Amino acid sequence: MLPCPGQGFAMTHTPSLPIRLRPVLAFAALALLIVGIEHAVVRLPVFPQHPALPWAILFDMLVGLPVLFYLLLMRRYRLSPLLLVSVISTCLGLAYWLLPAPYWPSVPLLKLLPIVLEGCVLVAIAARGRKLVRAYRAAGAHEARPLPRLRLAAEQELGVFGVLLVAELDMLRYALLGWWERAPAPLAGTVSFSSHRESGFPALLIMACFGLLIESAALHLLVRMWSPLAAGWLLVADAYTLLLFIAHGHAVRLQPTVLTAHEVLVRVGFFWRVAVPRASLSNIDLLRGDYATDAETLNLARPLLTAPNVMLTFAAPVTVVGPYGICRTARRLVLYLDEPQAFVAAAGSSDFSMR
Repeated sequence: MLPCPGQGFAMTHTPSLPIRLRPVLAFAALALLIVGIEHAVVRLPVFPQHPALPWAILFDMLVGLPVLFYLLLMRRYRLSPLLLVSVISTCLGLAYWLLPAPYWPSVPLLKLLPIVLEGCVLVAIAARGRKLVRAYRAAGAHEARPLPRLRLAAEQELGVFGVLLVAELDMLRYALLGWWERAPAPLAGTVSFSSHRESGFPALLIMACFGLLIESAALHLLVRMWSPLAAGWLLVADAYTLLLFIAHGHAVRLQPTVLTAHEVLVRVGFFWRVAVPRASLSNIDLLRGDYATDAETLNLARPLLTAPNVMLTFAAPVTVVGPYGICRTARRLVLYLDEPQAFVAAAGSSDFSMR
C-alpha cells in the first residue's frame, strides 16, 4: 500500500497495483515459506537430537525475517523504524509459537528482549506523538475538519504506517459509529449528490453481508475439523471483511459527492476520493448504456455494485485516492449519482454535452 505519487494532477503514468505490490507479495511469500519450513523442522522426529536447531530457528525468526522486511519493504517504501520494531516483536511471537517450551534456549538476553522491544516502542511512540500533535496543529492552516487534519499529520510524520493506521481508524469509525451518524447538511454555496437512494446498492450490500455470514459459519465448521487454529484465523478474516462492508455502506450514505463554487469533490464510500477544481472539468456525459473503457478511464461505480450513469472528463489526468493509500491516475471518471441531470444542471448544463 503505497502513498500517492503526487497531489492534485499527475502527468506521469502511475504503475498498476500488482507491480507496486510485488515487493509486498515477495516478502509475504518468503515469510510464509520460512515459517512453513521451520514448522516442519520442529516436528521432525530428529529435532530433539540436534541442539543447534533451536538456535537456527531463532536466527531465522529474529534476524532473517526482519532483514528481509528491511531489504524488500522498509528501504523501498521508506517505512518508519517503529514498524521494524513491531516486525521484530511479531517474529519473537512466532518463535515462541514454533519452538516448544523444553527446547527454548535459556539465555537471559532472550528473556529481556520483549522488555527491550516494548521500551523501544513506547519511546518511539512518545517521540512521534509530540511530532504528530505539532503536525496536526500545522495542518489546521490547510484543513479545518479533524479527520482530514489527522490524515495529513499521520501521512507526514508516520509515512505509509500512518496512512494504514488512519485508514483502519476511519474504517472502524464508520463500521461501529456510523449507525448513529446522519449525513451532514450541505454548506452554504454547495450542492450534495447521493449515490444510494435510487440504486440497488443498499439491498445488494445487505445480501452480501448475509451471504458472508452464512459462508463464514459453514467454512468455519468445515476448517475446524482440519485445524482449529486455521479456523480461528479464518473467522477473524471474515469478521474484518464484514466490518469493511458495513463501513463502506455507512460511508456511501455519509459522504456524498459535493459540488462547490470552485471544486468538485467525488467520494465513493470508503473506497475512492478526489477533489478537483471546477475549472479543470472539461466535459460531462450522461451515460445511458455502455461506455468506452481505456487506460485513462476509471470506473468509480464498481464499489456501489451498479452501472455508472455519469462520466466526468478533465483537462488533465487527476489522482484518485483509494483505501489504505492506494492511488490511481485517470483523465475520465465514470460514477453513479442518484440525480445525474441535477448534477449537470448545477455544474452548468449549457457547457456540457449529453449522450
